Amino acid sequence: MKSMDENVNVAVRRVLPALPSHDEVAGELRWGRWEPALLVSHLDPRCLTCAYPGPLSTALGQSWYTPEPTHQRVERSSRDRPSKWVRVQRAPYWVSSHWAVRCPQCDETYVWRRADWVEIFHQPPTTERALPPTEDVLF
Repeated sequence: MKSMDENVNVAVRRVLPALPSHDEVAGELRWGRWEPALLVSHLDPRCLTCAYPGPLSTALGQSWYTPEPTHQRVERSSRDRPSKWVRVQRAPYWVSSHWAVRCPQCDETYVWRRADWVEIFHQPPTTERALPPTEDVLF
């Protein structure tokens, strides 16, 4: 028979904040995996909220892009007639259009649309991990 201590050793799974699945300008979004951010010498890798030393996590989002129709020549010109052109619609495809940054400690998350660098989503930090534990008593 198992003791109570053996049942308690089940690992607690952490649930990451959900990223937006839709942008009102770009439409449907799909996201890649969270990866550690690149360390760049002129950028501070720390979290501004909880002072986590870094690196932060980043993820790229993709949206469905339909290119504008273009003209394509179907017949070359000759001496007595001009070239023949038709409008051709190219196939749509997924394009990298969004960027998300998350702090691994406090889970504060920001999402930007890369075309104009507009912030479209902000998930505030979780309260239990936002501040490092301290023994100081203020009052």
